[in-house]
This record gives sequence, C-alpha cells and structure tokens, in this order.
Amino acid sequence: MAKFPETFLWGGASAAVQMEGGWQEGGKGVNVADIQICRAHDAHGGNVNYTRQSLTERVADVFSDHPVHHYPKHEAVDFYHRYPEYIELMKQAGFKAFRMSISWARIFPNGDDAQPNAAGIAYYRQVFEALHEAGITPIVTLSHYDMPLAIVQHHQGWYGRETIEMYVNYARTCFEQFHDLVPYWIAVNQINLIFGESFSSLGMIMDEYEDFTAAKYQAVHHEFVANALLVRAAKVIDPQIQVGVMLADQMTYPLNSDPKACEQALEANRMKDYFYSDVQLRGEYPGYAKRYFKEHHITIRMEPGDAELIKENTMDFLAVAYYYSHCVDASGKKVANPFTKATQWGWTIDPTGLYIAMSSYWDRYHVPMMIAENGIGVEETLDSEGQIHDDYRIAYHREHIAQMRKLIEDEVELFAYTLWSPFDIVSGNSCEMEKRYGLIYVDVDNNGQGTRKLVKKDSYAWYQHVIETEGEEL
Repeated sequence: MAKFPETFLWGGASAAVQMEGGWQEGGKGVNVADIQICRAHDAHGGNVNYTRQSLTERVADVFSDHPVHHYPKHEAVDFYHRYPEYIELMKQAGFKAFRMSISWARIFPNGDDAQPNAAGIAYYRQVFEALHEAGITPIVTLSHYDMPLAIVQHHQGWYGRETIEMYVNYARTCFEQFHDLVPYWIAVNQINLIFGESFSSLGMIMDEYEDFTAAKYQAVHHEFVANALLVRAAKVIDPQIQVGVMLADQMTYPLNSDPKACEQALEANRMKDYFYSDVQLRGEYPGYAKRYFKEHHITIRMEPGDAELIKENTMDFLAVAYYYSHCVDASGKKVANPFTKATQWGWTIDPTGLYIAMSSYWDRYHVPMMIAENGIGVEETLDSEGQIHDDYRIAYHREHIAQMRKLIEDEVELFAYTLWSPFDIVSGNSCEMEKRYGLIYVDVDNNGQGTRKLVKKDSYAWYQHVIETEGEEL
C-alpha cells in the first residue's frame, strides 16, 4: 500500500467571510458577503443576482436601525476574536496546514484606498504567527467571495478593467507583508463558478449588461490578466512563493454510452473546469473555448499584451475543491446519477469521482496539486450527553482519503488535503449555520442564537488518528 509522503500537509480549510465575523471592526470595509441573508435548506440560496435597485435596497437594510433580515456573516463563528481557541484545537488534532483567506476589505476597505488598512495587516500577521507557533502552515486564498462592495457599486466588479489594478495592488501588499509566513497562495477561490457564484465571485449587477453571460466571461478574462500580474509580482517579491489556481471540480459523467451524452459530458468538463485551468496553467485560451465563444456569439475583448502576459506567468500548482459529481444526458441536461447517493442538500456522494477528476488533472498538467476542500454538510444537534456521533462524516472522509491513496500510488504529486471544515461555519451559499461541515461543533443556529460553545465531534478524534498515522489507518 502506498504511503503518503512525510511532507504531506494534512489539515482543514475555511474562509474569512464564513468564520471571522467582526464585520465592522479593525477598519474593515463592507464586502459582498456582508449583504447575504440566510436561506436555509436552499442548496443555491446564496446565488443571488442583484439589480441596481435590489442591491440598493439590500444595502439600505443592512445599515438600517431595524433591519428586516438577519445577516449571519456579520458575526459568523467569531474567528476574528477567538482565533487562538480555534488554532489550539487544530494544533491538538495535529494539523499540518490550515487553508484560510484574507478578507480583501480588511486590507483595502474600499478596494481603491491609497494605503492599506494597518489594523487589518496587523491582525492577519498575528493569525499567521499563531499558526506557525502551532506548527501549522498557512495556505492563503486572496479572493474568497469577499470583494469590497464599493468595487461592485462603483467599478462594475471584475467586469471593470480597473479592478485588475486594485486587485494586484492588494495581492502585492499581501505578498510584501506576509511572504515570510505564507508559502502557498491561492489567487481566486473556485474561479470557475461564474454562474453559481456570479455575484459573490465577480461582483456584477445583472441589469447593467445586455448579455450577462458574455459579460461574465469578459470579467473572467480580467481575472486571468490580474492573476498573471499577481504571479509576476509574487516572483519579484519572493521567488519561493507558490501561487495556485483553484477550481470547484464540476466533473460530469455521461448518463450512458450514447455518443451524444459522452460529447455533452466532454463539453461540460471542458467549459466548466478545464477552460479556467488551461488558461492559467498552459498559458493560452484553448481552441475548444474559442469555438464555444464563436458558437455562442461571445467576444472577449483583449488589450494588447494580455495574451503574452498570460502566457509568460502561469500558475505553480492546482488546488481543487471536490464535493460531488454531475451527470448529463444526450441533450446536455443535468440528470440524477442512478449509481450515487446524495446528501440532504442534494449533493452526490461519489468518492471514486475524486480519483477520476484528480487523475485527469494530473494527466493534463503534471503540476503539484492539493485538495483544497472536501466535506459533507449535515444538519446536526447535540445529543442528551452533549455529543455528536458523526459516523457519516467519518465514512465520507475515509472513502475520499482512500481514493487519495490510489493517487499517491499512481505517483501523482499530491501535497495537501485540507478538508472542509475544521469547525462549523456559516454556509457560503445558503448562509445557514445549520448546514454543518465541521469536526468541531459550534453552538450557534441560523438566527445567531446559542452559547457558541465548541464541542469536538467523533470525527475530530478520527481525523486526529489519521494524521498521527500519516493516512495509514483510516
């Protein structure tokens, strides 16, 4: 049986907007997550596209003396104040890495500020130093659904080309301030989710575009250019910095062996996954994407030098979030896979899909890879003894780590596994607290009520043992 390398980074992952809270503390500006409301039991609840009017109304409610809605990410699970407790629990579990994000609005509150927010820089330095003292390597995402709201309101989000300069300035500041503490950086969280996470990721207002889909691809091009500039800046500041592209794997199977279904699955895999990593790891727009854009009457406006910049500044590694797989029929319609089970939120449970997806990426790119997110969200409550016996979570991670072993045996260069999540956090999509992923229970509900006590679930001890045995005993 293949062994995980001694240098393998076992750990967990979270995001500033889902764990920090402190939404108006330490000089932080308002970001896109601060206006999200809870939509419980809605798998796509956070995927709201705003008109200019609806955005104005929502922002007015956020700052009202008597808001109509509850905004869970304002407090989240209070990592902002309680990070020493959370880090201590990760240390006790033996974590080697913690993937987290920096809140863009905590460094540049409005995006275009002349100077960075010193309090924000000091805060993250404290967190990174605490992680190092605990023997935990920070893996840091620069943009994780936390664009400063001012960029949306005044610069059209990523559609506005001026956002490139603001983002690169933010990234350069982070590299300069933290390169001695952070060896691995992820540029944009799940850059390929431009439809499922269009407002959170791209910061675009839907009624300002004649063709919203085409506009999104233009915005992504601006992200590609920004990421190339980011890589170039990183290597000047510190040649040892490693910068990665991250995908939310959308691996799609054909429903059957009908050639049309197989073709539809190929198209889905290309345009939902490979397109984004092909550009940033191979350095050019692939031919199939050019054909797709032509067929769908999409024109990408490139400035002189864009193509060369992207070609000359490719990413160092690939980070993948893997939760589930998809299935399509001959028409391209998503259908249920009769061979997989699903969670209560309708997400398929397909450990084999992890092996297939990661193998495909390795064959395609041959760059170091990490599994940046992987987990199962379940509605949980403490039992009469104040415990949670989450055998289902143990089974989920055991089966996925077993597939990782096969990757190691295939000599795939897999360097980290950061499960989602070390502790319960506010859901990214539906903004609910009760969709729980953590190894540690956080006693707070969808309405922000609870003791906020931290309770280790059974999966905590199990994962602790997995790390102790370097993945040999699952």
